[in-house]
Amino acid sequence: MSRRNTTFRGLATGWLLGLLFVAVFADFLANDRPLIAKVGDEIRFPVLHDYGRSLGLVAGYQPLVRNWSRVETEWAVWPPVPYAAEASDVRNGNFKSPFDAQETGDRARHYLGTDALGRDVLAGLISGARVAIVVGLGSVLLTLLIGVPLGGVAGFFGNEGLRGPRYHWWGWTVGGTLGVIYAFVCLFPFFGEIGGPAQFLLVVAAFTAFGLLLRLALRLIPSMRKPMAFPADTLILQGIELFVNIPGLVLLIALLAIIDRPSIWIVVLVIGVLGWPTIARYLRAELLRIKQLPYIEAAKVSGIGRWRTLFYHALPNALGPLLVISCFGIGSAILLEALLSFLGVGIPSDQVTWGTLLRYSQSQPTAWWLAVFPGLLLTGTVLAANGLSEQNNG
Repeated sequence: MSRRNTTFRGLATGWLLGLLFVAVFADFLANDRPLIAKVGDEIRFPVLHDYGRSLGLVAGYQPLVRNWSRVETEWAVWPPVPYAAEASDVRNGNFKSPFDAQETGDRARHYLGTDALGRDVLAGLISGARVAIVVGLGSVLLTLLIGVPLGGVAGFFGNEGLRGPRYHWWGWTVGGTLGVIYAFVCLFPFFGEIGGPAQFLLVVAAFTAFGLLLRLALRLIPSMRKPMAFPADTLILQGIELFVNIPGLVLLIALLAIIDRPSIWIVVLVIGVLGWPTIARYLRAELLRIKQLPYIEAAKVSGIGRWRTLFYHALPNALGPLLVISCFGIGSAILLEALLSFLGVGIPSDQVTWGTLLRYSQSQPTAWWLAVFPGLLLTGTVLAANGLSEQNNG
């Protein structure tokens, strides 16, 4: 690797790690509550305390403080940006430029300006970094969780490698499918407001329960006990073709538009589910090549189990292409989330992201800071993710 490529890879890695740091510590970098403050004879940690209260570990402060900027404290340590992304500063509303005179009093300036409601742009960029990381990493992780098992089974076992009783295959395929449909149609409305991770676990639980029940029922039928080969490769390829031929962006917008309660986790779930064919297709092609290599044949001759051969010998040697595709996927997911935010689809209306800042700039074309700063961050992040993937590929 040349010195130029090494430098570029270091810059891309540093950019993404810096973005991850900002996302993890966003509440400590931009907040309208102090990190630590002395109120009377009591030393309080408002930001940490809110984390504990959200987890149910501690009770709320008494009396409850709603606006820390008006509380008389002996001393306080504020975040570098003493503004929350969603909080409005009415005295500095109507698009204050970073270079305009600002009425902030003793508080810090709005270093990158404000929007129409007086919300701090720098705080919004920090909040948007957390959303970008959650969507990018979360959707790629979900894509890998779906695509790796499907692509691995299709490429390594083909149509003849998996054999078992008929009730086993019919139970999981038909029963599992019915369970997923039941979760979406009946369980989601019944449980009401649950988060994205809880919805995913609910789908997995319904798939497992229905699959096991139908499998046990079909086992009682003698004809279902006969062995058969499961056409895994054909079925998975058909699924890949189905997802590839559907316009992804149109389907994504349509699905998010009919959801009553928009959520970041819903966006992660939908992007992750729509992205698995890419992982599955590349992994299948790589395993078709790998399973013909001599060391795989030697493992079969030595009596090593097929599943052990797949997980311990074949998959580890196929991780290179998956790493490249995952880096591209992170950049694509972040760009797609920004597009959805720009269109106002799927993202909660009070959630500040890079895309929403770009959308706000439409109403005031002269507010250049609302387009330049999120645009630079979005461009740099996508270039870093794509550049890192190209370096890994090289």
